[in-house]
Amino acid sequence: KHWLLGRRADGCSVTQSDTQLTCSHSLAFRMSAELRGVSPTTALWDGYQTAAQKRARMINMGLHVFYPELQGSGRVFSRSFRQVTLKIFGTDEQIIFPCQTCTKVDDVKQAIASALMVDVENLRFIVKQGCSTRQLLNNDEMRSLVTVRGISSFKVAAHKWPHPTAVIGAGYHGLKTAMMYLKSGNSDIVVFDRNSQVGGYCWITAANKGSRLQTEFGAFHVWWGHDVMQGKCGYPDASWDTWPGKQQILEHFQIAAEEYGVLPHVRFNCNVQGITVVGDKKNDKIFSGNDRYYDLAVADITARGSGSAPSATSAETSVVSCSVLYSYPGSMTKNRIVDYPGEEAFDGHIGYGMNDDAPYESFPGNNVAILGNGAFAVENARTCIEMGASKVFIVTRRKNLASPRIPCWFVHQGPVPTPGALVLRMFEPMYNSCGMGDPWQFWSVNASTDRQRVQIIQSSRFGIGDVTFLAVAVGKVEFVVDTLKRCTKHTLHLEGGRKLENVRVLLKTLGLLGDFEVDRMHKMDEVVGFYCAGDWRRPIFLDATGMNAANFTTFSTGIGTTGYVRLNKYLFDHPKEFLQMEKDGVLSGLPRNQAKEKDDRPAYVYDVNHTNSTFVIMNSMCPRAAELSSNDPQYKYGMYHVVHPLDKTLRECRESWDQYQETWKQQGWDAEHVPYPYTREMIKGYFAEYNQLTGMAIQPDGPRKEDILQVQSETQQQQQHQSKIGSLPPWAADERVIASAEAQSKAEATRWWKDQCPAVLESGAAKARSHH
Repeated sequence: KHWLLGRRADGCSVTQSDTQLTCSHSLAFRMSAELRGVSPTTALWDGYQTAAQKRARMINMGLHVFYPELQGSGRVFSRSFRQVTLKIFGTDEQIIFPCQTCTKVDDVKQAIASALMVDVENLRFIVKQGCSTRQLLNNDEMRSLVTVRGISSFKVAAHKWPHPTAVIGAGYHGLKTAMMYLKSGNSDIVVFDRNSQVGGYCWITAANKGSRLQTEFGAFHVWWGHDVMQGKCGYPDASWDTWPGKQQILEHFQIAAEEYGVLPHVRFNCNVQGITVVGDKKNDKIFSGNDRYYDLAVADITARGSGSAPSATSAETSVVSCSVLYSYPGSMTKNRIVDYPGEEAFDGHIGYGMNDDAPYESFPGNNVAILGNGAFAVENARTCIEMGASKVFIVTRRKNLASPRIPCWFVHQGPVPTPGALVLRMFEPMYNSCGMGDPWQFWSVNASTDRQRVQIIQSSRFGIGDVTFLAVAVGKVEFVVDTLKRCTKHTLHLEGGRKLENVRVLLKTLGLLGDFEVDRMHKMDEVVGFYCAGDWRRPIFLDATGMNAANFTTFSTGIGTTGYVRLNKYLFDHPKEFLQMEKDGVLSGLPRNQAKEKDDRPAYVYDVNHTNSTFVIMNSMCPRAAELSSNDPQYKYGMYHVVHPLDKTLRECRESWDQYQETWKQQGWDAEHVPYPYTREMIKGYFAEYNQLTGMAIQPDGPRKEDILQVQSETQQQQQHQSKIGSLPPWAADERVIASAEAQSKAEATRWWKDQCPAVLESGAAKARSHH
């Protein structure tokens, strides 16, 4: 009867009387082609897939599926599905989701309470019964239409703290934090900064006038992230340089601050001098209102002008209370001071290569020596060459790996991390053509004998750019593996016996140190994970030192900062999540970084291993926060090929390469032309290897425009899904993922049902053992 109800072959509606002819063979031949086309096998498979997706929705919601093997010999539990509508009392807001007929009220209550982070004891489920209503008991089976009392919405409400959220620092990290808070609708935030504009110490003070972003702008821009884009701050357009200079970077910070409405929330020209913890951090009763907060002693200071460090403090000091405190002290701000014998006789300029302390007017025709080989040393080498230096010596104890532009671009467009072995193979053409040696033989490389696996460990990040390689190839830059012993007039005497002569400028880029004043301000001697002295409401973050990786997601700060703010903002919006994590021992599992005064290393200066371990532990213990970054791979791949398509990027690299050589030729530097070592065919081969190693299927020209639009649409849907209980999760589109989720949930489901109905399940277990 159900099979035939529909339309007859002659187009007329099938009536109830028609079903009386089901025994007639002639009617079978009068069925429409459409009805005959649905085979029983197809119908069975469709039913199986539908049931699997319903179970997936239950699992994702936190409900416990009753599996066939749990059925005992006593009472029969119905595993058929029903559609449940939950409606909030007094409103039109409702959610619809599937559950099994045997699903208990208590199971749904617990799932709703967990999703909304409310007390389950406050929930009451009401059903209509005849002319009246009754409250369902926890052990009752769910009904199809239920009214819920005890909550006002099915959307998760962010926790309202009694005091504002404070942010120390309006550089990249602080600005990003304020942007994400304001975009989410939380305007109860205040930012403190010593400068008179956004941008932070790195770009306002430390950067030279010739400083340039080493990575592509697409990996760095402060509105990086599918959930951060807004208005003018979408995919960066063609008005932005691929590798912008200092002024354009500061301009982009200002545009973001204006677009997101950050400026009214920033107190410029001030300094947070002290922090007083009010209350006991060990007794974190987050809902008491005045359980614990922080009093900040804030002093107004006088700035020396745009781009300059602030001067002395004034007498004006105020106290600002906050419930949450983000600290962004900067990526170490003090130069490592090393004095060498004979500096007074050098008779040239000695500086640190920061804040335009080098005499650029004296560069043309003279030699420059740079001590050190970190990313900042490489950046200074480029600046010196562009300013007309005749030759640059980079004096270093050992040569660090540096990255050409094309491998950097490749890593940033890849949706999943690029294997380190492929990164080194992408280095090879540049290293080989410029006489930089075999990248696999550098001290920081730990590789398998077949060069299929590699771990790169070094104390500084990659210096990124092509010009240093080119300058080495034509003789304008020389790496000198040695250390400085002493100085005489315009001469550097090295420990190995060599003398570097006619050197008029010496830049000591020997690294930067942290400031112990930050530790003292927080009254701490260790950082636990991201948290000052283990206080989860005082996260502290900086660009971690060093490198230790076998796979590479980024060479820039955009991705890491976005993930950091997402994680901590989620926990502050939903503090019960962290309190549960704390009960589960998260703080005991997080890495600890203790202050080491003998090594000039404050507690807040932690390395990349500390950062990576903290992210892994926190995201594994808080999967809801980790889910916020689930669309980053698609966003990363799509955005990059729109902003920095391969052909445009390759053309710009080649044009810059050739322009440097033309400029040097005009300056009288006689050297044979060096062709750019990368071609499109070569890069196409990198894509093929990447796909083979990672299982991806990306293309040199990126995704199609319609695919990008589809990803953006799916991203919006997922963002809606994250606040919609009972909806179909994105992972339910993959049968293998559903099967994996069911396998992982069975143990918990068995335990839960055993607690509910022990006699029935024990009978079922005995039956299963007997059958086995």
